[in-house]
Amino acid sequence: MGTEIRRARKDEIDEIMELIAKCVQVMQAGGSDQWDEHYPNREIISLDIERGNLWVCEENNAVAGILVLDEHQSEQYEKIDWKETQGPHLIMHRLAVHPEVQGKGIARRLSTYAEEYARQNGYSSIRLDTYAKNTRALALYPKLGYDRRGEVTFPGRTANFPVFEKVLEKHGNSEA
Repeated sequence: MGTEIRRARKDEIDEIMELIAKCVQVMQAGGSDQWDEHYPNREIISLDIERGNLWVCEENNAVAGILVLDEHQSEQYEKIDWKETQGPHLIMHRLAVHPEVQGKGIARRLSTYAEEYARQNGYSSIRLDTYAKNTRALALYPKLGYDRRGEVTFPGRTANFPVFEKVLEKHGNSEA
């Protein structure tokens, strides 16, 4: 059985919510309040699926990871000194990997998929934020070529959210 990345289906909502619940348990056990019983909730995830913005990484017929790709930037992003100011920009949200399969490169595969998707759809950069207490993500994104551009704060969270950007090369005008 291989790995497939595809849009989530409505009939997968329970499995996706179970993955999120397991991730919340692991986060909270590690001292992180990034996610909780209020976020991301079933309503948010249902909307992501409805809009076609939620992607799943399926491995052995099970949802191993999720990722949301859209153009929604929180207003806090306006204060960031972005490298690429010409849009459109693809925003990565809610990247999560089931705790039982963490460390197997699923987050990396989802991120690579996001880049391919962004290039195919004419985006100039990918932007994202992660939680200051999420040490795995903070280590991963620079390895994948993302530059840390600053940080934002969100109400109700004890730590800041570092923001990252990856400027994508434009196709068709590469200088050899």
